[in-house]
Amino acid sequence: MLDALWIASAAPAVEAALARLTASGPIAVVAAPRLVRVLDGRGRAVVGFDGPSRRGPGQPLPDVPTYAAVVGAAVGDAAAWSEALAAWVAATVDGGVVVTVDRAAPVEASRRILCAGLTDLEQRTAGRWLVTSGAVARV
Repeated sequence: MLDALWIASAAPAVEAALARLTASGPIAVVAAPRLVRVLDGRGRAVVGFDGPSRRGPGQPLPDVPTYAAVVGAAVGDAAAWSEALAAWVAATVDGGVVVTVDRAAPVEASRRILCAGLTDLEQRTAGRWLVTSGAVARV
């Protein structure tokens, strides 16, 4: 619960991860409404999605590549992290970026990004948050 209140402190690290973005288009933010407000306030075109919760699975992302980037929070807490990352990759255009904001161990976060098929892995710390990003490259 409190993590949702403090996630906006990771915004500078998320912005740094988005700086290498070569694709154009909106950015999808999953399960982080405060991060949506911060990124939107910085002039980015942002679309917010509800993440999984006790009430249900949350809003699904489209199955077709639509977004230049997908930023997601707390994927490490989800039992189905591989399915979540696969959906985020599927919704991201070629040359886009998938960014996770989590408190997972750096080795585990990088393993998950690499298992999702992302390349050009980068990690940044923002306080107690770990921001991990990878580029989408469709072959």
